[in-house]
Amino acid sequence: MAPSPEAAIVLARRVERAFGKQLERARAARGTGAPAIEVAGGLSVCHGPRSPFSAAVGVGLGVPVTDGDVDRIEAHLGLGGGPVRIELSPWTDPSLAEELGRRGFQLERFLQVWVRPPDAFPAEADVRIASGPDEVSWVEVFSRSFLGEATRSDEQREALRCMARAEGNVPWLLLDGGAPAGVALSSAEEGVAWLSGAGILPGHRGRGLQGALVRARLSWAASVGCDLAASATEPGTASQRTLEGCGFRVAYPKAILVH
Repeated sequence: MAPSPEAAIVLARRVERAFGKQLERARAARGTGAPAIEVAGGLSVCHGPRSPFSAAVGVGLGVPVTDGDVDRIEAHLGLGGGPVRIELSPWTDPSLAEELGRRGFQLERFLQVWVRPPDAFPAEADVRIASGPDEVSWVEVFSRSFLGEATRSDEQREALRCMARAEGNVPWLLLDGGAPAGVALSSAEEGVAWLSGAGILPGHRGRGLQGALVRARLSWAASVGCDLAASATEPGTASQRTLEGCGFRVAYPKAILVH
C-alpha cells in the first residue's frame, strides 16, 4: 500500500537531509564555497563557483516557500557566478515551482530516489572500507570510472581525496582478481544511510560487481544502526537496475531545475 502524503513527506525530509549533509561534508572537507544554509526546511549547499555539486535540496517539503527564500538560495549558490540548481520532488510545496518558473528556471534532468531497509549480507572478501594505502587506489579508480581517465594533477587528486576523507564519509574499494576495480561512498545521518559514488572500471563491468558494493554498504548501514538506506540514480541506468536487484524500491522522482 502506498504511504500517505504525510508519511511520504517525512520520508523525503529524512532522505534529502541525509543527501544534503553529505554534500555539505564534502564541501567542508575541501574548504570551498560557503557553509550550507537552512532554507524552508531544506539545505542550500555551495561548493563554489560553477561547481556541479552545488544545489538546494529538500526545500519546501510540505511547507510554503517565499520569494525571499529563493532570493537567499540564489545569493548563496550564485556566489562567484555559475548556475543555481534547486531540486524538487512531488512533495515540494507548489509555491517553489511557481516561483522558479517566474524566474526562468529550466529543467536540467530527472533523478529517481530509491530506498530500502538495511540488512546484513554475507561478507564478500573483495569489498572493504578503503583506508591508508587504499586511498591512492580509491582516487584513481574513481577518476577512471567517472571521468574516463587517470587523474592529471595534484589538485585533482586532492579534490578526490577530500571526498573520501570528508568527516562522516566512508569510502569503499572493490578488488577483482586482486586488482582495484570499483569504488563507492556511504554516510549516515539520523538513521539514514546515503549510498553514492559507486563506479566500476570499464573492463570489469557487467559482472555484478556493483551489486557487491551495494550489499557491503547495506551491511555497514545495519551495523551502525540505520533503519533506512537511500540512493539516487538517473532513470533507466545500470545503477538503477543494480539497486532494484538489491531490493530497493523507488520512493519518488526528483526534478533538477537550473537558472
